[in-house]
Amino acid sequence: MSKRISISKRIRFEVFKRDKFTCQYCGKKAPDVILEIDHMHPKSKGGSDEMLNLITSCRECNRGKKDIRLDDQSTLQKQRREIEERQERREQIELMFKWRESLRDSDRKKLNKVVKYIDKKIDKFQLNENGRRTIEKLINKFSLPDILDAIDISAKKYLKYDTSDDLTKDSVEDFIDKIGGILTVKSRSPIEQKLAYIKGICRNRFEYWDSKKGSMILNEYVNALKKYGWSEKQILDDLENELELETKESNSWSEWKCFVEGWIDDIKKWK
Repeated sequence: MSKRISISKRIRFEVFKRDKFTCQYCGKKAPDVILEIDHMHPKSKGGSDEMLNLITSCRECNRGKKDIRLDDQSTLQKQRREIEERQERREQIELMFKWRESLRDSDRKKLNKVVKYIDKKIDKFQLNENGRRTIEKLINKFSLPDILDAIDISAKKYLKYDTSDDLTKDSVEDFIDKIGGILTVKSRSPIEQKLAYIKGICRNRFEYWDSKKGSMILNEYVNALKKYGWSEKQILDDLENELELETKESNSWSEWKCFVEGWIDDIKKWK
């Protein structure tokens, strides 16, 4: 019988990293269990050592798949196996820390690139440590493309220049502060985004605006349309071409509240 060629440490690390140091059969993770590399298509049946054929398995699951019985009678064999397992566990812990560190390094590089992207937009100003921490939290929560889009949107909307054509400090602070809010809105459904836009119109137009009550009324309006059987597209078209336009014509909270509640009553009477 030919000697089985072992898989290199580099390949083992890449497979463990890909599978997040988790047994793909039972879900247990290192260092709680000792991990091994398993072949999805067995070597004995022509399977290869390519990454696509390799999978992370804990020792218990991997051994459970096999018909080979290990000789547990020898004390020396038991001791040797225990030593090997302890060494394997130490090596896997080291690999896991290496993987974690590579993730942290990747996050640091991503943060530095985003900070540099922001700094280019604010000329002589520079993001401070509080700003960096704010951006770091956003990176942990949102995708990089969405963050860059939000930065562009915020810059276009909030950055202002003085008479000397220099950016104002207040506008730079607004620009940074609004990035998170833009991301939150963008992560919502199209209907939720449109409702947020309509509420923004109300806040800007009316001297008084009851945010909580206004949100309840708008949600009730949308739910009434849904119960009638309208699709998301129909609701969006209505919000944009009917409710938004009527909102822009309203001059007060009471006027707006009255007409929207009237529309809700009308919808409930539709047949």
